[in-house]
Amino acid sequence: MKLYLLKALAPFFSSYDQIFCVRRIDDNLFRLSLDFDDFYFDMTKSKSTIFISEEKILGHSYQAPFDLALQKYCSRAKLLSCKVDGENRILIFEFLHFNPYKQERCFLHFEFTGRHTNVILLNEEKMILEALRHIGSSQSTRVIKPQKPFIPLLQPRSQACLPQSFQEIQEIKEELKKEHKRIQDQNMKQKQQALLRVKEKKLNSLKSMLLSLPNPDDLQKQISQYRLWGEVIFASLHKLSYFQKEIELEDFGGQKIKISFPDKVFSFSEGGNYFFTQSKKAKQKLLYLWIQRENLETKIAFLQREMDYIAKIDCKQELSVFLKKPNKTQKHPKNKDYESFYIDEFKISVGKNMKENQKLLEDAKADDLWLHIQNIPSSHMIIHCGKAKVRDEVLRECGKILLGLNGIWDKNIMVDYTQRRFVKIIEGANVFYAKHKTLVF
Repeated sequence: MKLYLLKALAPFFSSYDQIFCVRRIDDNLFRLSLDFDDFYFDMTKSKSTIFISEEKILGHSYQAPFDLALQKYCSRAKLLSCKVDGENRILIFEFLHFNPYKQERCFLHFEFTGRHTNVILLNEEKMILEALRHIGSSQSTRVIKPQKPFIPLLQPRSQACLPQSFQEIQEIKEELKKEHKRIQDQNMKQKQQALLRVKEKKLNSLKSMLLSLPNPDDLQKQISQYRLWGEVIFASLHKLSYFQKEIELEDFGGQKIKISFPDKVFSFSEGGNYFFTQSKKAKQKLLYLWIQRENLETKIAFLQREMDYIAKIDCKQELSVFLKKPNKTQKHPKNKDYESFYIDEFKISVGKNMKENQKLLEDAKADDLWLHIQNIPSSHMIIHCGKAKVRDEVLRECGKILLGLNGIWDKNIMVDYTQRRFVKIIEGANVFYAKHKTLVF
C-alpha cells in the first residue's frame, strides 16, 4: 500500500460520521463499513492494500476472539478521526465505542507494513484488546498480545515521500476501484497459470502414454517369432527328452534357434502353447494399436487447443467455467468418457474425439441441448439441462467455448443447437439434425 494513497485516504475517511461495522470476510480480508459505504482492506502479508468493489463481497463469518472484539467495539461506533502514523504506512481510526453504561475511546490500527502487516485494536490507555496476528517475545521485541501495552513503530529514517495530489473525493474512489481491478486481474492470472499447469501435467502424461505404445514393427516381429518357436517346439517333441529352461533347435530352414522358457513353464508342450498364446496376444495388440494411438493423439490435440483457449481468456467469468466444481446436490456423476464443466449450474460436456462424441450422444437425454459448429467437423457439445430453460447468454457462452476448444477464432462462424431428440445418429458420430437454431459469432 502506497504511503501517498494512505495520506490521501485519511482525511477522506475522517469525513464519515460512523463506523457501522468492521468484519473479517476472508482470512486476511476485512470489510469496513463507514456510514453507507463499504471499503475492503486486504491485510495479506507483503500484499496489503485497500480497494472498493462494485459488488458487495459476502465472504465468510468468523468467530475468533479477534472477530468478536471487532464486533463488540467497532459496531455502530462514532468515528472521531482517521490519520496516518507519521511516515509509517499505518492507518489509525479513532472512535467512540458505546455501551449501556459509558462510552469508551478506542483505536483501530491497520498496519500495511510488508511482512509485519497486522490489524490491532487498542483501548484508550493504549493497551492491546486484540490483534489479527499475535506476536510473542520470541518472535520480536515488539510484543503484540491482548492485555499488553502497545509499542508504536519507530519512524523511518528515509526522507518522506510527497503525497500525490487528489483534487476530489471521486478521484480517490476511482483509484480504489482501479486497485480492485488490479487485484482481480492478478488473481485471475494466478488461477489461469495454475490451471494451465494442471493441464500441462495431464498433457505430459498423455504424451508419455503415446510414447510408451509398442512399435508396430516390433510387434510384427514378436508375432512371427513366437509363432515360429511354438511350431518348432511341437515339430521337435519326438527329439526332446527331458525338460530344460533353455534349448537349441533347428527351424524349418535348418537355421539354429535358441529358445528360453519363462519360469511358469514346466514342459515342452506347455512351452509351445505359451508361445502360441503370446503370438496371439501380440497380434491382438497390433490390431488395436492404431485405435489406441488415434485415441491418444486426438486427446492430446484437444488438450493443446484447450490450453491455447485458456491462455487467451481475459475475462474472470469465462475462466471460472474451467475452475468451477459441481455442487454436492448436483446428481450428474463424473464421466471420464468426455470433458465436462459447469455454467450457471448446468453441466456441459464436450467430446474430444469421434468415440467420445458418439458416447456423448448416447448418454444425452431427449430434452438436453446439443450444439455443433455449422458445416465444420468438430466436437459435439451437450448442455445437460433436461426440461429446464437455458438462458440466451449461457447458450452463447457455450457456443463461444465450443469454438475455442476446437481452435476456431474466425468471425462469422455459426453454431447450431437443438434438442437431442432431433439429432439422429447416422454412423459413428455423424448425425442428421432438425428444428435447430443458430448462434452467429
